Amino acid sequence: MLPVPPPPPNILRLLDVLHCGAALVDRQGHYAHLNARLADMLGRPAADLLGHRVRTTYSDPADQDRLAQLIDFEHPIEGEFFLERPDGHRTPVVFAGQALPADPPAPPEYLVITVFEIAQQKQALEDVADLSDTVLEQALRLRGDNHLLEERVRQRTAELHDANMTAITMLAIASEARDEDTGNHVKRIEAAAHAVALEMGLPAPEAEQIGYSAILHDIGKIHVPDHILKKPGRLTEAERHEMQQHTVIGQRILSDNPFFAVARQIARSHHENHDGTGYPDRLAGDDIPLPARITHVVDVFDALSSPRVYKDAWPCARARQAILDGRGSAFHPDVVDAFLRYLDRQSVPAADAEVDVDLRTDR
Repeated sequence: MLPVPPPPPNILRLLDVLHCGAALVDRQGHYAHLNARLADMLGRPAADLLGHRVRTTYSDPADQDRLAQLIDFEHPIEGEFFLERPDGHRTPVVFAGQALPADPPAPPEYLVITVFEIAQQKQALEDVADLSDTVLEQALRLRGDNHLLEERVRQRTAELHDANMTAITMLAIASEARDEDTGNHVKRIEAAAHAVALEMGLPAPEAEQIGYSAILHDIGKIHVPDHILKKPGRLTEAERHEMQQHTVIGQRILSDNPFFAVARQIARSHHENHDGTGYPDRLAGDDIPLPARITHVVDVFDALSSPRVYKDAWPCARARQAILDGRGSAFHPDVVDAFLRYLDRQSVPAADAEVDVDLRTDR
């Protein structure tokens, strides 16, 4: 039997910066890693749990069996359960899990699990459920409490949305953690993608979704080795190929959860060019999903106008001209036009002449 490879260090660093509980579990159901937040939620030092079966943190055999059924390496998982502390206290949680991709044809060896507390939300739902239909009708009729119930639903929806946004923001920042511009790049991408989508006439909810989905465009870079990601010079063909795999890996990391549908489109296709010369699928024109077309433009502009390990920051006017020069080749004309209108409102000046740049960059 071949030895089990250790967890990738960059994955461990990613889990450690998340605000939610997070763990790596091996195929035998042992903790291979857990972050400080999850250890705190369990009320035990992380070192005491490493190497132990996850099910041993539960006292009831029925709960142990239920947990064993939830550890699924074949399909993404999500749902509600609870965490049990040594004193017997149970904390309601929402969890999600997915196998960490391995190099084919080897099967995945680790399951990534994230955990969010939902005690307040669950108590609110239980309070409503405890009311009988008669009492609820009387309350609605006598005191107009339907406004209060609507507000509770609105608050819970907002809290769940905020939890999702916090999770994807932390994932995005973790994926950028090895760059000098930690966190700021993805925040700029979110704002610009949202604004350009609105400029193109998309409905506000759809534009907002494109904005927050765009921040996960480079999530697949957590699998790119540092010697490639931080290389100051040009990449070799082999290094370029490995860098380009971040698009496919990013789509895979985001699972098949409907919440990440737009983010998956962006992660895979934000390096596709309008003329069909991009990667990984060499899509062209309107075959490229619109959220990816928008993210492509704003990502290239931000990359050009920001300092990177392999180049200095360009003046905004020069970066603007590069986007204009790529209209119809690298970028969809309609997206470029909307983006330039957005830049004009930011008072970004036009350049005096064309610039010489290869917009088919891999970083």
